[in-house]
Amino acid sequence: MKQILATIRLILVFVGSLIFVIVGLILLFICFGSPAISRFITKNWARFCLLILNIKVNFSGQAPERRVILMANHRSYIDIFLVFSRYPASIVAKKELGRWPIIGWSVRLARMILVDRSSKSSLIATMRAIKAEIDRGGGVILFPEGGIKTESLTATFKHGSFKIAQTTGTPIAPAAINYHDSKVFWGDESFLTNFYRQMGKWRTDVDFWIGEPITAESDEVLMDAVKQSIDGKLVEFESRVKKA
Repeated sequence: MKQILATIRLILVFVGSLIFVIVGLILLFICFGSPAISRFITKNWARFCLLILNIKVNFSGQAPERRVILMANHRSYIDIFLVFSRYPASIVAKKELGRWPIIGWSVRLARMILVDRSSKSSLIATMRAIKAEIDRGGGVILFPEGGIKTESLTATFKHGSFKIAQTTGTPIAPAAINYHDSKVFWGDESFLTNFYRQMGKWRTDVDFWIGEPITAESDEVLMDAVKQSIDGKLVEFESRVKKA
């Protein structure tokens, strides 16, 4: 039964995402690449996926109403749907996503910035792309741990994006994502293995919080403040789950 449910969800997400991508790219072409169209399609695609996968989101805080860099801890592919559903900005993601079916096709639609973390030149190009997006007046989403982690609290943050935030005067909105079932964490297993293991369950519960944008007098202080803010909320979430 669990495999059947996961298969149905996989098919619905695939077909639905394909429709969103096709319609979105057509609208982008007609509207000359309008960022507003991109944000509208991306947000509704993410909410569609959350609905099909029956992700029960307990959201708190406030989605940013101005240009910010949104930074969140990273535990699963579901994180992408969560952040897009509230703040559909350009997202920094690993280059492998560009080869995924549907996701790869939607790179232009979602204005993704793809990075090869093993290449120094790619990392430099990514930093330049983030700065260019901010200079154009756009927002950016990134996961400062530099990849998916399986720890309950955040791992060491990558420093470069905090320096960009500081030099461009862009506030950082901290975001915390806490799954009630830690088995949802995506470690070294394949996407399909993780999907069938988790999406065969009827429902996935997750706490999602976006805090007030943070500024600081230096990039080091900014990084520490963002990390403490996210970790503090994760501890609070985990305490609530254990009491429930």
